[in-house]
Amino acid sequence: MAADFALLGLSASEAARASRASQWGADTTASGDFELWPEHQAAWEVFLDCARQWRTASVGMAGLWFQGLDPAAVRLSLAARNVRRADWAGLLGQLRILEDEAAGILNDPS
Repeated sequence: MAADFALLGLSASEAARASRASQWGADTTASGDFELWPEHQAAWEVFLDCARQWRTASVGMAGLWFQGLDPAAVRLSLAARNVRRADWAGLLGQLRILEDEAAGILNDPS
């Protein structure tokens, strides 16, 4: 993958960030199990459905900036999972928290 990134003209740090982003869900630093509360299950599943559907922006030499999940992908996931429309507002609030935390990690320059 490093050779592919080099062909695209990405620096080593940009390639590392892109590689981290492409392996979303494969957390090799996890120390073990975690508890997912039932009231957060639906938001977590929608987040995982959309994990590769980030809107990004090029910021020149700094590489990519992960802006947020594509709203169309989120709506598609909600519909595919038959989430009641009345439940969307609460679920989107939970999803926004997950999205903000993930963006903080993905946009971390270190």
